Amino acid sequence: MLGCPFSFGENNATVIKSVPVPPNTFLSSDFLAGALESTSIEEEEDSMGTQRIIDVKSSKLSPSISASLGYNYSSNPVKVDQSSAGYLDDGFTAQMNLSFNMGLGEYGLGEELLITPSLMLMQMRTYNDPVKDYGESQSVYDVDVQIIGFSIPFVLPDDFIVTLGRSYVRPIAFRTENVISYSNTPSLTLTKNFPLPTGDVLSFTAGLSYSFTEGDTLKDQINDPTYYNFIEAVMGGADSVLSQYPSNLQDSLTHTLNLVYLMPVGDRLTLSPSVVYSNSMYTSGSFTNRSDQTYSGGLNAAYPFFDWLSVSGSANYMSKKSSDASAEFKDFVGGVTIGVNYAF
Repeated sequence: MLGCPFSFGENNATVIKSVPVPPNTFLSSDFLAGALESTSIEEEEDSMGTQRIIDVKSSKLSPSISASLGYNYSSNPVKVDQSSAGYLDDGFTAQMNLSFNMGLGEYGLGEELLITPSLMLMQMRTYNDPVKDYGESQSVYDVDVQIIGFSIPFVLPDDFIVTLGRSYVRPIAFRTENVISYSNTPSLTLTKNFPLPTGDVLSFTAGLSYSFTEGDTLKDQINDPTYYNFIEAVMGGADSVLSQYPSNLQDSLTHTLNLVYLMPVGDRLTLSPSVVYSNSMYTSGSFTNRSDQTYSGGLNAAYPFFDWLSVSGSANYMSKKSSDASAEFKDFVGGVTIGVNYAF
């Protein structure tokens, strides 16, 4: 695995060409949380409400593949404190997603419980500043994210859904072929859908998850043993190096509250305003004892031209508060995504 000759920071938008260090904060917790949300089941977006099947006659596999291309504007593209010297006024990102989803059947337990497990594999690639407003300086933030997600939704009476999930996330700085970190996140969510007489659906979700994270040590990232021994001697020994650059990056306990209003407009267009609150408490690693609260509100509009082709537009405002003031930020994100889907 190749080393990465830069220091990346959630609060530092500049590239520092100095002693190679692991990019412990190359991706903020908010980025990883966004990636993990991609593993969520999609029944929350069903404008018809939760459809329960009491008499299950088939448990066949249901594979599908989907791809999307998105282009987004961000008022704070590197998510840093606006007082930071490295703060960028605004910027753009291009994101390409490819995912494979496998429904593993539908299993009825008695007359009141339906289980619908599923598996998801996703590859995401993000290009920062594709129009090169800032030259090549933002290319160090370009990243691949690989996700494996497994979920077991339990569909209960009265439109309640309890979901047990587990996801594995691996962000990679693909330009240097450096695996930034690994995360393993078990989760538990409770969703309640409220079908309304108008045909709209109000969906409430409460979630709890814990992320176990691991990254390369400084020794893993430096391929030259002589150079590493020199750094170790300068820093006061192996224990000192590990304490300053731990391989345990940002283990955290996160709880989330999410409210989405699904509103069909006409035959195809669906509007879905939403508000989200999340709180992450870091228990070990680089951010030990830090607590982050994130508040966001947004609007999404989705229009399917065909069963396999859709276009969506979104606008979202996010504000992050933290016990570490330098990690706080505000950001407005808006963009357009084109998606294709094929079910086998």
